[in-house]
Amino acid sequence: MSSLSTRETKTAALLIGLAALGALRYSGVVGADEPQKSPGVFNCDFESETWWQEWGERQKPKRAETVIQDLPRKFQPRDGKALRIRIDQDGHYGLSLAYRFEERMGHEPEEIYFRYYVRLGDDWKPEHGGKLPGIGGTYGRAGWGGRRVDGTDGWSARGLFQGQEDGRTPIGFYCYHADMKGKYGDHWVWDRDGFAGLENNRWYCIEQQVKLNSPRENDGILRGWVDGQLVFEKTDVRMRDVQTLKIETVWINLYYGGTWTATTNQHFFLDDVAIGRQRVGP
Repeated sequence: MSSLSTRETKTAALLIGLAALGALRYSGVVGADEPQKSPGVFNCDFESETWWQEWGERQKPKRAETVIQDLPRKFQPRDGKALRIRIDQDGHYGLSLAYRFEERMGHEPEEIYFRYYVRLGDDWKPEHGGKLPGIGGTYGRAGWGGRRVDGTDGWSARGLFQGQEDGRTPIGFYCYHADMKGKYGDHWVWDRDGFAGLENNRWYCIEQQVKLNSPRENDGILRGWVDGQLVFEKTDVRMRDVQTLKIETVWINLYYGGTWTATTNQHFFLDDVAIGRQRVGP
């Protein structure tokens, strides 16, 4: 009887300890800023020889290939292979992939988190800006390329980069939204708490959140994190005026320009893409 009593006592103590730890975590004392684990929507680590098929593509994109080493560009892998994307001299295009929610999940969400790791190659020296991966709902109608939106036809919140300054590349959101004034999207640079942009030859964890607004209301949310640090937050965005506009895609887009082109070949490394219903985190 004494042996059973001891075992029961230890079990009870363990359960009490676990409950106390859980109470601390959810009261904000332990791990309050850590993303919570949640079922993922999609993951791609570029380890597969046919990685593009995971995105529903039939053919391998022309300027993208998986690598585990690239000494001329001072590449160091983060965890196995990464996707190396090239923008050619005098060119615009690096890559365009889309995860389409309706095709893959059977419905389109109104809130999503999108995380990827990026490393700018040693030859990355943009004189002007361009587009980075992001989230959108253009539906082939409006929200890119000077196709201004009106709240009923589309929206987008791609990433952006600006020309390199003092060895850093500023990044942000390039957003087509219902309150936009001009023909092209608005530039919202991530600069909270002194964040100045990305350095070459270093891995960064980038995460974006989009929560669509209630139709006709200015309550949509855009947030951006770098290495787990919140560096951008805007909570008054009006992307849509109708309920039928949702989050159509996560858009892996790398494009140099505007109308300007790259003055040299430049390389961008991408790894461990994840899409989730909650914070994904580093």
